[in-house]
Amino acid sequence: MTQFSISHNCNAEEMTLLTSPRCDIVAEQKLATGYYSLLHGPFHSYSRKVDVSVLPENRFIVTEIFSYKLGIPYFGFLFSLPIRRYLRNRPITNKQPFWASPQRFDVAITSTMATLAIIVMFTGFLSNAPAETHTYAADEFAVDQMSQGVLGAFIRIGTLLAIAVSIIADRKGRKHVLTICIVLGLLSSVAAALSPNLLTFSICLIVMRTANASLGVAIIVLAMEELPSGCRSWGLSVLGMSAAIGAGMVVWVQPLAGIATWGWRLIYLVPLLMTPLMMRAIKQLPESHRFLANRNHLSLRPYTRRIMLLGLTYFLIGIFLSPIDWFRNEYLRDQHNFSAIKITVFVLATATPGGIGLYIAGRLADTRGRRAVITVASVLGLGCTVLFFNLSDLFLWPTALVAILFASGLLPAMGVYKAEFFPTAVRARAATITGAIGVVGGSCGILLTGWLRLQWGDFGSVIAILWLGPLFATLLIWMFFKESSRRELEELNPEDVSQSA
Repeated sequence: MTQFSISHNCNAEEMTLLTSPRCDIVAEQKLATGYYSLLHGPFHSYSRKVDVSVLPENRFIVTEIFSYKLGIPYFGFLFSLPIRRYLRNRPITNKQPFWASPQRFDVAITSTMATLAIIVMFTGFLSNAPAETHTYAADEFAVDQMSQGVLGAFIRIGTLLAIAVSIIADRKGRKHVLTICIVLGLLSSVAAALSPNLLTFSICLIVMRTANASLGVAIIVLAMEELPSGCRSWGLSVLGMSAAIGAGMVVWVQPLAGIATWGWRLIYLVPLLMTPLMMRAIKQLPESHRFLANRNHLSLRPYTRRIMLLGLTYFLIGIFLSPIDWFRNEYLRDQHNFSAIKITVFVLATATPGGIGLYIAGRLADTRGRRAVITVASVLGLGCTVLFFNLSDLFLWPTALVAILFASGLLPAMGVYKAEFFPTAVRARAATITGAIGVVGGSCGILLTGWLRLQWGDFGSVIAILWLGPLFATLLIWMFFKESSRRELEELNPEDVSQSA
């Protein structure tokens, strides 16, 4: 329980403001003169007591006494000081602070988002581990760059297999799938660490990819179904930052890959340390209220056009992004002679500030529109990525930093469409299929990049050609996608309204 008091020497207008119920990060209700309690906000408990003393010359001493308990699991320590400062310094307007969600959360949504953020860290680790370690595994298994490209494309079959798992999410619930996939992800990661050959390693990565793809879709769908209408992109940006932390953990331990030819195997054992945290998260996570209200079986057939349109967009973007993730370390090692430690420093220095761009993009996508954010990310962010693969050592660092800052906007601006395009009863399946189409595009991009790299001798020209994919995807978005911020999912999908009725 946090308790503190603050006194204000103020005029009559300021005194009136301080003695009225708050409606900003917390909504208060007045119980009696000078006593206010929690009406709505991210607190388990909250109260404010106000005492007023009259001074000469129409001045007043207003003393506020706060007592509250935050309802933010796992990350409460990050918000304790900002919330305390915000309560002490009451704003004139009722706008949410920049570090908070665009719309006020209650304690249930706050707890759900914090729990999902912890699980997303786990998925971020599993997602990034193959991309960061395959080049070292290739050395131990003695395979060339073309084989690495085939491996990258092969393990993405797991995303296609995730379509079958998504049926469970629409029939049994999002939490049911989350539980199964977390366990599968842990087991497959350990098995990958013990793989005796490339084939076994590939099979383990397929299982891991299947579990992680299913887990990612279930997380996004559950978050989109729980968040207020004006916070969906913002919510994805926060989850994206959590995923980036999980992916960054792979980079933190990447120097282990340099201690011996088998050092990369130690990285796949790290998820075992996350087991107690994942079990606690599963226990705390509630089921989606929209799923519970719309447990009906719908056919995907009426939504084929939407699936194909969104899937094509993800295909065109994936054909560019997947080779970037898969071959970045190979590019730095082969063409710029980066060591494992130098790659770690490079990724941390250039990718960590990208969280700023991700967060800003999420807010802008909710307040200014998704399409504008996507355009800036595709043109400026991905354009700088093309430059990154065509520059010398001196310009690699600043170019990569700018590229990540702007390209990160694709995640929150694009991710919401997976939920907004489809009703609750088919949302997980449709989102998985569109994601799978995007992965097919990514696999094509990896295979093409691996082959052309051998033919042409460098990555730069290949990446420049693949940039046409996301540019065309942006054109499709402006032609066929509508702005949907601050519109409830039931408004976007009237089928849910009729089913609930």
